[in-house]
Amino acid sequence: MRKWCVGAIVMAMLVAPAFGACPNKCSGHGRCGKNDVCDCMQNWTGGDCSGRVCPFARAWHDTAVGDDDAHYYAECSNRGVCDREKGVCDCDDPFSGSGCRRLGCPKDCNGHGTCEFIEELAANGYDPRIGGASGRKYTLWDQEKIMGCHCDPGWEGHECNQRVCPKGDDPLTTDQYEMSQAIVIDAETITGFLTYHDPYGGAWVTSKFDIGLFGDDATTCANIKNVLRRLPNNVLNTVAVAPATDFFPFLRTSKTASDGSIGGQISIGGTDKTICIVNFKSEPGTTGYQNLLSCDVSTHAVAGQHPKSDGSATANCLVYEVYPDATAVAASATRVLSELAECSNRGQCDSTTGLCKCYTGHMGLACQKQEALV
Repeated sequence: MRKWCVGAIVMAMLVAPAFGACPNKCSGHGRCGKNDVCDCMQNWTGGDCSGRVCPFARAWHDTAVGDDDAHYYAECSNRGVCDREKGVCDCDDPFSGSGCRRLGCPKDCNGHGTCEFIEELAANGYDPRIGGASGRKYTLWDQEKIMGCHCDPGWEGHECNQRVCPKGDDPLTTDQYEMSQAIVIDAETITGFLTYHDPYGGAWVTSKFDIGLFGDDATTCANIKNVLRRLPNNVLNTVAVAPATDFFPFLRTSKTASDGSIGGQISIGGTDKTICIVNFKSEPGTTGYQNLLSCDVSTHAVAGQHPKSDGSATANCLVYEVYPDATAVAASATRVLSELAECSNRGQCDSTTGLCKCYTGHMGLACQKQEALV
């Protein structure tokens, strides 16, 4: 009887259904779940959880399904192939970064610039209407994905591989004027400094200048002229600075809707202001429309700050564009400034050397001078 029972048990075991196991025991990176399907741990994937997951980032493109979500997260941003063994993306050219999230800069800007995100280029780009960084905000889906070159001074081009040539006024055009700017300071007996952005991408910060008492504009204006002319490489060595005359100049507000619009006359009443007029001269680089100077009269007294200045938290120093007379304000937005043209429109720029090859009959650093015809 006992033998019969043992035999029956053995037979039952032989005919019982065989339960399978998850493939490769989920490679030690998952749990074997219902229906023998692996439930993989984070960062692992595949039928047996043997493949690594690659980084996710916002997709550069995706399948059009009509849900207005074309740039949701995708492995390798849909611009690369995941190496399941290493868990890293093999990105399509020219995409790079973790998860192929960046569209980088060509040739790393050739060593003549910095590679920056499009949101940085928008915010930090110089705005000539306000004399400083534009502060524009770029907030679209690719704000931290697309990158571009911000070229060093004296270089330009998509990949910063071209030298900038000198710029000047066309010697064959007439009846023009050079730009003037008004510096208006509402404080006295403090110090400040100016920043000049030249047309070649350079930024020049002056040493500090003393601001005298109200009514002594001549002293303050002379101090401003001295620090501007002291900038190296003859950047502003011919600039003139003088107090405003009794006839207050016509000004344009420091920030307008567009560079071509005219703000009209600004009324600045009272005697508690110092007003200095900066006149740019007809020299290469300082003709035509000049970026507004930036004026800082706040306190800079912390160790390591340069330049140091004894300013005031309540002081203001604003810079405006000056028009020559009422006619210019009342006229259309068309302005009769001198040119600030590459090689003064009288030569060809050699972008490999940054030098102008002047046409016959013209000479000078920017071909701004006309030779006597023989």
